[in-house]
Amino acid sequence: TAPPGTVRDGVFTAAQAEQGQAVYDELCTSCHGPMRAIVPEMAALLADHTFRNRWRGRSLGELFGLIRETMPQDAPGTLSAEQTADVVAYLLSGNRLPAGDAALPGDVERLSQIPFEP
Repeated sequence: TAPPGTVRDGVFTAAQAEQGQAVYDELCTSCHGPMRAIVPEMAALLADHTFRNRWRGRSLGELFGLIRETMPQDAPGTLSAEQTADVVAYLLSGNRLPAGDAALPGDVERLSQIPFEP
């Protein structure tokens, strides 16, 4: 089945976001900090207006590809497609977007059809 047309339609499951949180906590927090932290010196805050503005109108496929190819910084390209999709689900959840009934696919082509419109 095709994924919904917008991140507001629930493109990930709550369970997937929880799995993404575990991956994030293990592999991402050391550089990016906790999802809800307000720490200006961290590399990137992933649940704030700057993140949302940076990705607005860009596709989830682009976000997925960036994470899959360049993260974690100390071992780029080591996340599986499933781990990457889980992390994207966690980022969406952390940006207060709703969960749905279907998991986010680990497929760049399908994800490229979903714009990030927070």
